Amino acid sequence: MTALRPSRHFWLLPCLLLLLVVPTSARSATSTERSSAPTSISLAVLPIEPAAVAFYAKDRGYFRRQGLDVTIKILADPLQLSSAVLSGQVEFSGISIGGLALLKSRGLPVKLVAAAALNRARAPTSALVAAPGKRITRARDLVGKLVAIDGPNTPAHIGLLKWLKLRGVSADKVRLTYIPFPLMPGPLRRGAVDAAVLPEPVLTVVTRRGAKRIAPIINAVCPQDCLLTGVMARRDIDPGLAARLRNALQAAAVWANQKRNDRASGAILAKYTGLDKALIGGITRTAFAPRLRLAPAQPWIDAYAEFGVIPRSFPASELVK
Repeated sequence: MTALRPSRHFWLLPCLLLLLVVPTSARSATSTERSSAPTSISLAVLPIEPAAVAFYAKDRGYFRRQGLDVTIKILADPLQLSSAVLSGQVEFSGISIGGLALLKSRGLPVKLVAAAALNRARAPTSALVAAPGKRITRARDLVGKLVAIDGPNTPAHIGLLKWLKLRGVSADKVRLTYIPFPLMPGPLRRGAVDAAVLPEPVLTVVTRRGAKRIAPIINAVCPQDCLLTGVMARRDIDPGLAARLRNALQAAAVWANQKRNDRASGAILAKYTGLDKALIGGITRTAFAPRLRLAPAQPWIDAYAEFGVIPRSFPASELVK
């Protein structure tokens, strides 16, 4: 813009100043209104307790405190989580650490932006169970049997493979079928499958209906505490937006990990999963990561490489790039 020369346009200055003052105030008010308006985003998760930190962040107001209006989309199939992010249907989704390692190994433009569920070796929240009436107590009893898992190359799948390997049982001796976790109780009760790998709260549902726990197979991959799940986004996600989501989830994790909040978190979990509050009161509750640390994710990357799901292992630091 050409500068005004005082000699010719000095008389215009009072008018210009008047015009500038009013619009500037109006723009300032508009900017304030916009900055106070929450940012709308979508987050896809599974209806299981390891995904519940998102439910807590929503209902306890942690998202809102970060200026986020989050729509939670509940999906039954873990394979839908990554496609929802890659297709742009949602900005963020839950993901297992192994699942993200697989996506990264294929060169897909995704990254880890927040930690979620932890696997605590001393308090596992998932297990391999035998259907009611089935005499299965050890790995060799599964030879020739049909085992339900939620999908190929999931933590349940890799955990089962590792557990069988450590006990000298070849994976090709066991038959697998894929059923979403929420739909597993029916086939187990009917004996349509011989065994299944399940997380809470579905694990407690089936054991109360006669299924018998065999082993916490995730511990085969994670003999020490490790990071089980996280939240991912496309690589080009706005870093500030990702940080706000991470801050909210970490605050919710701190709240949920406190024993005195079990009743309140159980009510929220029941709201999103449709399970009875009394049932939730009897489950082993998931511990959530209060901050994003990458070393606890390494066991899954190593295990996925061990079973040929990814071509090679890589440093966990690559997950956030």
